[in-house]
Amino acid sequence: MGPQAHEYHSREGDGALAPEGSYQMSLDPSMRPMLQSLKTELESYLPSLEAKRATVPIANDCYEAACYWCDLGRWVLESNTKVNYPERAKGERMLLAQLQRFLEGKSPEEQVEYAPVLKAGSELVEIVGTVQPPADGHLGFLRITRELFSFLRTEFQFTEDDTEPTSIRFSSGVVYVELGCSISPSLTCTFGPEPQGSKHFWIDDLLYSNHDDRYQSLPERLDMRVPADIEEWFGFLAGVFKQYGSPVFENRPGIFEALAKAQAERDAAYARAMDLKYGPSEATPANSQAPLSSAAK
Repeated sequence: MGPQAHEYHSREGDGALAPEGSYQMSLDPSMRPMLQSLKTELESYLPSLEAKRATVPIANDCYEAACYWCDLGRWVLESNTKVNYPERAKGERMLLAQLQRFLEGKSPEEQVEYAPVLKAGSELVEIVGTVQPPADGHLGFLRITRELFSFLRTEFQFTEDDTEPTSIRFSSGVVYVELGCSISPSLTCTFGPEPQGSKHFWIDDLLYSNHDDRYQSLPERLDMRVPADIEEWFGFLAGVFKQYGSPVFENRPGIFEALAKAQAERDAAYARAMDLKYGPSEATPANSQAPLSSAAK
């Protein structure tokens, strides 16, 4: 195997809270009491809605919506920076409009019963929609990954295609790289040819196809509790891409076929290892849909 530009070392146990300041989302402090009150009101409706949801369609719809609105309110009150609140609120406004139209076709008694749920939900959603997630992303995820993967823009003419507080997608128009802040390594990085979904690969495939034994020692679980955790893991990923990624980013002929072959070989090796460990199984798939480094060894 070639020289290792970067090794990943887990920082298990470093559970300090993120520092105050640039990683905090914005909520008008004067709105917190109102948000708490609306969340409490919606929670008070849940028992009666749940009791009727199996037989009354509008009760079921209101129950499911109110549960999610309570979650939204709780996340804001807990300062959860993983959520894109304006986007979530946009979707809930559309749902509220649909529920309102549905309710208008019901009896006067049902309108009186369910209108307060929609009113409280609407007011809560409007408050949630004013909450801006931190510009740097959850725990600085967007700032960190933009810096570490700046070579995609400067050397390979990729652009940012989509961002959320915990994810960012780069695309050259023919190749994409998607990064996500997750404790599961397989969810932190996928890449492949556009359009996304036609083929997708993991960092394990890139390491394996370059005869780099690090594919065998990748962690099964990540710490993502402080910015340093994000810097460590995505610094490792960026190092692997700098070392082996040029053929991918330049979409050289045959590169994705070679990665597909590497993926199939890893899958077959994993199936053989599991057969040796647990005995042959007819249910063992020929091709798995997750990188093998994250599987139990």
